[in-house]
Amino acid sequence: MKLLIITQKVDKADPILGFFCRWINEFALHCESVTVIGQQVGANTLAKNVQVMSLEKQQGRGNVSQVFVFWKLIWGARNDYDRVFVHMTPIWIIIGAPVWILLRKPMYLWYEIKRGSWKLSVALLFVKKVFAASAHGLPKLAKKQVITGHGIDIDQFKPDSSKREPGHIVAVGRITAIKHYEVIVKKFAELPEHCRLTIAGGTITDADKAVERDLKELMHRLNIADRTEMGWVSPDTMPLLLQRADVFMHASQGGLDKVVLQAMACGCPVVSVSEAASSVLPKECTATPESLLQHTQSILTLSDEDRQRLCDTLRATIESSHSLDSCINRLVLAMQ
Repeated sequence: MKLLIITQKVDKADPILGFFCRWINEFALHCESVTVIGQQVGANTLAKNVQVMSLEKQQGRGNVSQVFVFWKLIWGARNDYDRVFVHMTPIWIIIGAPVWILLRKPMYLWYEIKRGSWKLSVALLFVKKVFAASAHGLPKLAKKQVITGHGIDIDQFKPDSSKREPGHIVAVGRITAIKHYEVIVKKFAELPEHCRLTIAGGTITDADKAVERDLKELMHRLNIADRTEMGWVSPDTMPLLLQRADVFMHASQGGLDKVVLQAMACGCPVVSVSEAASSVLPKECTATPESLLQHTQSILTLSDEDRQRLCDTLRATIESSHSLDSCINRLVLAMQ
């Protein structure tokens, strides 16, 4: 198989999409060649059979200009790929479909966001299959949907109980309204004073910045600002943060968040209100916004033996259903 991948960023240092470089290398193990088109391209270390091309968004190229460059690249590289895999951005299916239909290149989409859009609806008309980590990856089940599990690098995200810091609560992800960090902050304020909170995330849009300001004001009103910190964490240091965490709190609704699975792979107890996460978490880790505090307190007071049992269960779930090698293998088999 010669595969063309379309993605937003190819940059191993990016706090949100840095993981995808590892995906590309895993695809390279299964494919004769991999051609990647990224809207932005930064630092990366990729396999020898991987070629990367950029739409130069990071250099200020506008959207219309990117489209013309995109058409030029997919036509110019037409002999270098026989299948197309678009990651999370259905608009590129729509833009590329006329060319790929002409060239008879089958199209595939990875999508894992519960909310939909017209772009997703249109893209589904053109793709042979749409892949998702869970049944909650699309707004509604589609006939073309294939569940593959998330691709978690279990060699990078692994348990190390010697690094655990009692009372260290961690939440991860972009500072945006859909993450409902205000719920976590309010519940954290009711935990003992020795506890501290790390929100490993930052802002992208102006709306995100407004959410961040509101969160900081809330922390000051609740007198917990001196026990909390917010900011992006690099992909390289994320495993260490999750190993240090005593509990991972998660208040986001939507698809199955990759960071929940990364925490589980590190043997970090997760408390989540997400319906999607409830499909992979044991009962003691699933909560509602109202019971989030109670479940967190219960895990914080577990005996060493009970905590280890829970950690082993969480890790085993990722190893069996969400490891990187099994996910990419399922994707490749489904595209053959």
